Amino acid sequence: MTLITRTLLAATLVAACAAPALAQNTHPVIERIDAQGMHALVTGLGHEVTNETVTEGGQPILTATSGNMNYMVTGTACENGQCQGLLTELVFTNTPATAEIANQVNQTYAAIKLVVVDGDTVVFSRYDVLNGGTTLGALSSSVDTLLDIAASIVQTSNE
Repeated sequence: MTLITRTLLAATLVAACAAPALAQNTHPVIERIDAQGMHALVTGLGHEVTNETVTEGGQPILTATSGNMNYMVTGTACENGQCQGLLTELVFTNTPATAEIANQVNQTYAAIKLVVVDGDTVVFSRYDVLNGGTTLGALSSSVDTLLDIAASIVQTSNE
């Protein structure tokens, strides 16, 4: 088993073990999220919001840090500041990631997308759709999973 395959397997196990604990949180079902909800999501994870903005079209964008990684959450499919989607993204530069690593990640984690840009920059993203309803707990689990997997992949790529 290659180092990358072992890391992907380990990250999957970590995410799988964390998900049941987070799923036990009882939160009201939401079908839309706004800047205030996104702020609650980020701070509820114990992370710090470092910048908040709203585009002219009413799309809220928050930049946050977990202490180890900086990331961005963006509301999508928004109307009057109420959004039906949430995009979470991390960008890493100076990483030796390859198209092979990106393909492995994209095949292993269907809900996570990894794109290699310019050979040494990678973008991890995860998109959550809220229509039909979800909870802040489920969105928190989604953000945590993305951060955990991104950290393990980047760390492995740098070894």
